[in-house]
Amino acid sequence: MQIRSIAEMEGLSPDYAGKILNRLRKSGLVKSVRGLNGGYVMAKKPAEVSVGAVIQALSEHPINLSHVKRDLCGQFTGNRKECVHLKACNVRQIWSMVIVQVYSKLNQIPLSSLLGPEVQVQNNLTKYLVKEEVLAS
Repeated sequence: MQIRSIAEMEGLSPDYAGKILNRLRKSGLVKSVRGLNGGYVMAKKPAEVSVGAVIQALSEHPINLSHVKRDLCGQFTGNRKECVHLKACNVRQIWSMVIVQVYSKLNQIPLSSLLGPEVQVQNNLTKYLVKEEVLAS
């Protein structure tokens, strides 16, 4: 699929769509196809790609779940080289727990579960999330 078509379908500028696709390509989630009918195609089947992998690929500062403290604290340094609360932080534990829990769920959900009409997607997601979580959102 060509960048121009993707941009038009999603209401994005072609430049912005190109930046998104470039991140997805660098992460190995899509492949670029050269030539007259070139564009982008999925590198794997949607059932083989997790929603978490896509979000990580699109994140400006992805968090490695093995290094949550380093990656999380490295994003909020203020005007300094490192966060002033690096040695003793009152909120790091809650944010670390939230991030790990969210990504553990997102990494279980295949991209294919987001395909189809909204009602079907909601039904698909109930396989991965308890019903109360889906209804609460």
